[in-house]
Amino acid sequence: MEKSAGMTAFEEKISSGLVSAGLPPESVCPEHPLGLAVSGGADSISLLLALLSLFDAALIRVITVNHNIREENETAGDARFVMDLCSRLNVSCTLVTIPRGKVFLEAEKDGQGIEAAARALRYQAFSDFISQENLSALCLAHNQNDLLETILMRFLQGSGSEGGGGILRRRNHFVRPMLDVSREEIEAYLHECGQDWRTDSTNADTAYLRNNIRHNLIPFLDGHFKGWKKAVLYGAEKARDDNDALQALSDRTVWGRDEKGLFMDAASFYGQEKALRRRLLYQACNLLPCQGRLPYSLVRRVCAWKGDEQEKKGLSLSAGGVEISLNSEKIYVKKCQNKATESGFLDIIKEDSNSVLLRRSLQSGDVIRAKDGSMKPVQKIFTDWKVSAEDKNRIPLIQDLSREGQPVIAILGSEFGYSDWIVK
Repeated sequence: MEKSAGMTAFEEKISSGLVSAGLPPESVCPEHPLGLAVSGGADSISLLLALLSLFDAALIRVITVNHNIREENETAGDARFVMDLCSRLNVSCTLVTIPRGKVFLEAEKDGQGIEAAARALRYQAFSDFISQENLSALCLAHNQNDLLETILMRFLQGSGSEGGGGILRRRNHFVRPMLDVSREEIEAYLHECGQDWRTDSTNADTAYLRNNIRHNLIPFLDGHFKGWKKAVLYGAEKARDDNDALQALSDRTVWGRDEKGLFMDAASFYGQEKALRRRLLYQACNLLPCQGRLPYSLVRRVCAWKGDEQEKKGLSLSAGGVEISLNSEKIYVKKCQNKATESGFLDIIKEDSNSVLLRRSLQSGDVIRAKDGSMKPVQKIFTDWKVSAEDKNRIPLIQDLSREGQPVIAILGSEFGYSDWIVK
């Protein structure tokens, strides 16, 4: 089944990457084909072509996901591009279309960003695809540039050894055979093959941290710090080794579970080194599981707690969708409801091929366009209208999810005796 004759250096790298990820080519068979997530970008398109140099097309299963975040012609165009290419290559391709607005709704419900919500929905689709197709593994096209960006991003976000190692070659059924392949090698290979690809317009938006690193920080490092890439990759390798050692130690301490959540004897928890206490808290969030990110400020406070004068009343903290309470005997970790969701509302009021309108309550940072074209904070408008604290969470805002930037286009204050603000 394996096609080894006449492989290029790029294709040999992909073959080696599969082996390094614990997936030798001979393990792929008709009963357990190999999956590949293809977005239409250069990375996944090059991986598709390389895999077809190693395997018969009948052994490959492609999935492409339309998140419906960008403009319809762009996001649907990516999906059509992938489907058409797979048809020409005689490769099975499954299209998963996420309803427009669902990514935004998930982000609001779980208190996370659009990118994180899209990733969660995408990986759920991937997991379903793995089960449905009985795959040996699903290949993801993260490359060496992605790895470097991730390491830098996590460093700037204050990550420890838990994230300092960057992207793993394998996690369960997900494998990444391109982590030793640079973007330059990818584009050179595609040019050699005469194959074009799609470009996501949001990749140029430096408001996203990863894009800012890609377009600003990395060019600066390239110009001023020779050899920085090798040093960073070596540092990440050490971080992964440290992470494995700490994980093995933390796995020796087990959380108990009841109908409310997770618990552990305080003596067992505080008998660990601080690095292990921190890891145990993150482990608990993964076990629940929780969608939000547990802030380090909360983790730091819990890990450093000694009781003393607070021993009788204990300590209770919540953030990132998690509530942690402790006293001299026990530490408890459980999910907590999003208070903003409890006092607010969120629902789709119009959905068709041209637009998706969302009716929701006020959120931090909301702005709306004024007559002079400037953007005005909705909170400032409510202050000018002398809106009561109770009514601030009751006045509906209308948001257009189908337009670029997903702007708020109306404030319907008249329902509660205030004015309306409608963007013409």
